[in-house]
Amino acid sequence: NIVLSNLVADGEEQLSIFDDIEKRERQYKLTNVMDEIRSKYGRNSILRGISYTPASTIKFRNTLLGGHKA
Repeated sequence: NIVLSNLVADGEEQLSIFDDIEKRERQYKLTNVMDEIRSKYGRNSILRGISYTPASTIKFRNTLLGGHKA
């Protein structure tokens, strides 16, 4: 999966009084750790829970080149 959200230069961020800064920092750290695990052990090493349902295609798609047959 690829998730892009609120793209800004690292260190430059417009915050709101309604933002939960601690939650945002935890999410950032979690995302980085997940990326490191995938880099080390492969794309299927850590997936969202929904990816383990019979209807999910993500495990299969992760074996393809760019999500397509090579």
